[in-house]
Amino acid sequence: MATQKLQYIDAGMVEKMSALLTRQSPEEVQSRLGIGINTWTKLRKGEAIRQSVALRLLERVQGGLVN
Repeated sequence: MATQKLQYIDAGMVEKMSALLTRQSPEEVQSRLGIGINTWTKLRKGEAIRQSVALRLLERVQGGLVN
């Protein structure tokens, strides 16, 4: 089984994402950022997440796909 590649997201970027959320509810995190609450919790703690998820999230946030 292949090992998952992990990636950290810059704390400043996590702060910017947090500013996009009016609440930290699982529903809002999913609808705004496209990630689950467990992934969001890891980001807020400064932990690494799967690289594929990180790349998709950064593309979504930086590309203006977040409503």
